[in-house]
Formats: sequence, C-alpha cells, structure tokens
Amino acid sequence: MTKFEKVSLARYQKDRAEILLREGMSLEEAYQVAEQEYEKIELPRRGTLYSAGYDIRTPAAYRVEPGQNLVIPTGLRIAMEEDMWLGIYIRSSLGFKYQVRLSNSVAVIDADYYGADNEGHLRISLYNGGDRPLALAAGDAFAQGILQKYYKTDDDEPVQKVRKGGIGSTNHS
Repeated sequence: MTKFEKVSLARYQKDRAEILLREGMSLEEAYQVAEQEYEKIELPRRGTLYSAGYDIRTPAAYRVEPGQNLVIPTGLRIAMEEDMWLGIYIRSSLGFKYQVRLSNSVAVIDADYYGADNEGHLRISLYNGGDRPLALAAGDAFAQGILQKYYKTDDDEPVQKVRKGGIGSTNHS
C-alpha cells in the first residue's frame, strides 16, 4: 500500500526542537510548540486531477534568507511498494520567483526509508539562492513529491539487504 502518514508526535517534537532551540526556546517550550504544530500537519494531496506532484506543506512558518539553508521537518513519512521511490522537488513557482531550490537538488526517498531509525521522517532542506527572503506561512505548499517506479538490472546485487539508518545510511565508501 502506498500512502503518506504522519510520523509519531515524539519524532516530530525531537526534529522540530532542534530548530526551535537555536531560536532561544527552552526544550519544554519547543516541545509544546511542536505539539501544537503537529495537530495541523496536512497529508500531501495533488492540487488537480492531472497534477503529477503531491503538495507538501509547511507545518509552521519559516523564513529563508538569501544564501541560507533551512531544514524543514514536515512531520510526514510515506509507505511505498518496494519498486517505488518518491522524488521531492521544489515547487516550480518558488524556484522561478525566488531562486529557491532543494539543497540536494532532488531528494530521492527509497521505499525502505519508511522503516529507518528516524521513522522515515521527510525533512526537506531548502537553499535560497536569490536576493530576497522567502517567507513561508504555516500550511504553504513549498515542495512536491512525485511517486515513481524503477527497474533493476538482471545481475542486481545490493551491497546491504536492509537499511539500518536514516539519511545517508546507504553510502558505502
């Protein structure tokens, strides 16, 4: 079954608190704010009948200054069939108007990321390459996820059978 879900409240609080603590909040305040935001997280939906992408919305207000990277914890995860992946892309209007892009160009979310140590939490990193700040209100669509199937070679032999960690955990030097 392929579907978007929320991560647990505890996971969202932990990841969101990292940002709020840098803004000067106490840990208790950060967890309370994150709990209020969590209740308002919307599962991604397509905007129209022919939209390819599922709109991913901010669970809180954010501001991205020119030249700044910002990681947005979405509170989301996705369960997918084993031969699928989710590509996450910036909304084209933000790239066009603000020169904002994903820090990693395209986020490739593998099907087994769902079971990672971080619950498969989709955290999206933005980079503002423009000359003016980008202000995102809570609930603004800022990225889109596109589901895709993939193929394997006839002699496919993965380096590891099971994912053990979150972002970057499948890298083998």
